[in-house]
Amino acid sequence: TGKSAKSMADADNGGRRGKKGNPLAGGCPVDHESIKSKKSIKNIKREPSDSPDRPIHPCMRGVQEHKVSNDPKDFVPSASIPASGRGNSEDGKEWLNPSPNQLYRALKRKKKPIATEDSIDVADVHTAVTDGTWKCIMEYEKLHEAKCPNPTLARFSGKDGIYSFKAKMLNFFGLAPLPFDRHDWVVDRCGKEVTYIIDYYSYENEDGDTQYYTIDARPAHFSGLADRARVAMKKWWNGESIW
Repeated sequence: TGKSAKSMADADNGGRRGKKGNPLAGGCPVDHESIKSKKSIKNIKREPSDSPDRPIHPCMRGVQEHKVSNDPKDFVPSASIPASGRGNSEDGKEWLNPSPNQLYRALKRKKKPIATEDSIDVADVHTAVTDGTWKCIMEYEKLHEAKCPNPTLARFSGKDGIYSFKAKMLNFFGLAPLPFDRHDWVVDRCGKEVTYIIDYYSYENEDGDTQYYTIDARPAHFSGLADRARVAMKKWWNGESIW
């Protein structure tokens, strides 16, 4: 099956090249289920009112009043993932990415603080990685678009430190480092739930600077082997690497 649906979030984009370490390592620091948006008159999504150190919590869904901020670090990225009615947007139809300030505070709470001026770059990387994950998944979902043209993300869970069998085997044979994080995403394929395993890798240079990230997403269980084989064959036929 190979490393199918592999995408790359290059850290060279947006001036992020040369950032020490990997702020996304150790599991996603943000409670995505609690992120909400508030559109301004210019339709820019913004995060809810929040004190600098208040933990973002799902109970805040009930808050009706939002502080409007002109700080670009409060802007929630426009990129989103379609949700099955349980997303963290106001109407539950989208999964939103965190704002730079939300990431800054989340990393601070996890005792992995970053400089305030780096928060926008880190948020850009986070958005690129989540957007890339959905694109990887859609590569498989397109195999079923005749029956379900608009799949959605039902839910997801972080499994940092719980390495997949594939990740352990690639590392054992020296083909890849252990992933810095793992997620399981459950896609709603028009009523049918399909689980995807996602391994996230980061690659560094000799100075320990993260150069780029890769995403290895594929359907889980034996039921997903046929789709993995079909995508791998398509890549091979097009002269692309299946690893």
